[in-house]
Amino acid sequence: MYKKKSDNKKPNKARALKKEEVELFKTHSKHHTKKHIEEMKKYIRSGKGCLSEAHKQANKKVDK
Repeated sequence: MYKKKSDNKKPNKARALKKEEVELFKTHSKHHTKKHIEEMKKYIRSGKGCLSEAHKQANKKVDK
């Protein structure tokens, strides 16, 4: 039979923003609201994902 996938996922680890991400936010903020940017930063700092994942999440939650 098929083996069940184990749930050995690592827990999300909080981290600071990288220099590259800070630079990307400067250009990204020209096209998006402050609320959108803050939501993205919160998502990344919590360790849930990268910039593109944070952008998708912020679009769902805050819109533009």
